Amino acid sequence: MASPSTPASTPIPASIPTPVPTPGPGPVPATSATSVSVSRTVDAIVIGLGPGGEDIAARLVRGGWSVLAVDEHLVGGECPYYGCIPSKMMLHESRRAGASWARVAQRIREEATDHWDDRVAVERLLGTGAKFVHGRAEIVGGPAAGAASDGTEVTVTPNDGSAHQTWMARRAVVLNTGSETVRVPVPGLSEAVTWTHRDVVTAETLPASLAIVGGGPVGCELGQALARFGVRVSLLVRGGRLLSGEAPEAAELVVERFRAEGIDVRTGTEISGVQAGDVSRYETSHGIPASAGPVDLELTTGDRLTADRVLLATGRAPRDPVEVDEWCRVLDGAAAEGGRPVPGRYAIGDMTGAGPFTHTSMAQAAVVADQLLTGAARRPFLRHAVPRVTYTDPEVAAVGLSEDEARKAVEQQGGDASEVHVARVDLGASSRGWIDEVRGHLTLVARVDGMTAGKADGQGNRSRKNGTSGGVLVGAAVVGPHAGEILGALTVAVHARTPVAELARIPWAYPTLHRSIGDAVTQFGSDVIGAESAAGPVS
Repeated sequence: MASPSTPASTPIPASIPTPVPTPGPGPVPATSATSVSVSRTVDAIVIGLGPGGEDIAARLVRGGWSVLAVDEHLVGGECPYYGCIPSKMMLHESRRAGASWARVAQRIREEATDHWDDRVAVERLLGTGAKFVHGRAEIVGGPAAGAASDGTEVTVTPNDGSAHQTWMARRAVVLNTGSETVRVPVPGLSEAVTWTHRDVVTAETLPASLAIVGGGPVGCELGQALARFGVRVSLLVRGGRLLSGEAPEAAELVVERFRAEGIDVRTGTEISGVQAGDVSRYETSHGIPASAGPVDLELTTGDRLTADRVLLATGRAPRDPVEVDEWCRVLDGAAAEGGRPVPGRYAIGDMTGAGPFTHTSMAQAAVVADQLLTGAARRPFLRHAVPRVTYTDPEVAAVGLSEDEARKAVEQQGGDASEVHVARVDLGASSRGWIDEVRGHLTLVARVDGMTAGKADGQGNRSRKNGTSGGVLVGAAVVGPHAGEILGALTVAVHARTPVAELARIPWAYPTLHRSIGDAVTQFGSDVIGAESAAGPVS
């Protein structure tokens, strides 16, 4: 598929197709003859209505713009129907005494997703004044350059089979087409036994045993939740550890907890072959034939494993990846090669590569809306402090740079790796940690360089400029209970490039787990904290 940054004819899927039924035609009238076109002109067209797309459509309408919103699937996107919300409901239920899959499955269907019906979300969107079509959008001309230009032409094919519609975006097209599950081909593994996270979310009953391929956040969260509902879970991880994007000590604590809960964790393991029984034609809620019996998996380690289902949790990839600048403007080439913004073309969410998180999409939506409504690029999206949380027990959370990333960044800028300083504390050593018998760690990464501590003279000595001393926090990681909540303060500090000296002055509440932030700060020397703060409080 061609990149959406190409001004020529470019198909842009509004979202992944699914057998789950969606409502009928949207509010835009169309004739039943597919050869007839309906033409409309609006200020902006938003393609893809995940959380960020829905948000920016509403923001633009409130700002006085006319907006067409298009999505092929469900308004609200993956998060409320198949991702963040249902999975956290599962984890919540799994922690309760007498945890019941039937209870949480019913709650997901009735309370969270309305049986995967987005009528409420569509009504909410229409209530803002936006126009909406359930369908597929394709950019066929443009690009939009401003209110006086011809704009960007978009063809919309409604889901109900009615006439194609030709729309013109006078000012902007905002892309938000999301991501989809990466499917790893396994010879002999049929759809009859293969699940994705969507099948877990929509399941009314659970298999007795499940092999999960992948040890990232999705595999770990679902694996722990399902194991607590009585499923025999095996995690097959190609690499050397779970959660490869996080600190090794975090992965070690998660694995220790998993094994204590009966989860079979196998690292350095892949499926090399499959032997499956006959497949019946019994149809599940997703129309996938169910296996007549378990499958026998041959593993690269030489072992064999029997499971009723195989869950692919091998990550997600953007459907239509694009390069964007810090104002989320689509570039006509790679940013590193001097790509230039395509007039009137913006992208947010997973497709930008800034982090496959709802909060990333929402933050980018705010950046684009501010830019379009004010006519000024005054609020860039900053990637250096995007937080992430894996909601296992224990939770794993991080923001900014790890120790290795910080050292590599310093060296790439011609600095010395000694500019990076790390402090690590045991959460269990804090008063609250001791009371609650906590196992976990908190890690801070700080940097002292010419930007924060003055320029080095010819002898390598650093002078202090403008009275500022010490370093700034560039990264943090937490593993343990409520790690995501502890990360809140650290996200603010990394985002604002807060001097460590200021963190040293804060009276952290006692007894809390987040007080460990202050304990970690005291491990830094005067070069990082600053001589004044290291000596005591400043009056």
